[in-house]
Amino acid sequence: MKRALLTGLFASALAAATLLPSSSQADPAKAQACLDGVVSGAIASGMRVRATDVFAAGAQEAVTYRLTLYKGLNYILLGCADGEGVDLDMRLYDDAGELVSNDKSPDAQPFVDVSPPKTGEYALQVLVYKASAKTDYAVAVAYME
Repeated sequence: MKRALLTGLFASALAAATLLPSSSQADPAKAQACLDGVVSGAIASGMRVRATDVFAAGAQEAVTYRLTLYKGLNYILLGCADGEGVDLDMRLYDDAGELVSNDKSPDAQPFVDVSPPKTGEYALQVLVYKASAKTDYAVAVAYME
């Protein structure tokens, strides 16, 4: 996937996050607002959004989403957590349990980009690696042909 697209999406996420007031309590609206900013950047870059979700989890808690990804499409899986000091990570596994791509950067806005080598079922694991309290996060699946 083009590095300029990823840089643009990251800049959109950063801008959206800096406009939101900080809070130590879980806030699904804040997570969704952050994701909306990132998704707007993806759409402006020609991507389509297939699915979104908002969920709450505590530190070291992981949630797994099952996705069907199609060969020939380029995907970016986006995330935004609601709080300061939150480290949200994403890992994408194929149907054999092999790691395909991941984002373990120490921030609240991970993304994973992938062009699947085959059509199939994949598992997206979202892990709240670090948080001082339960946090809300939002995720989206965007794609481009």
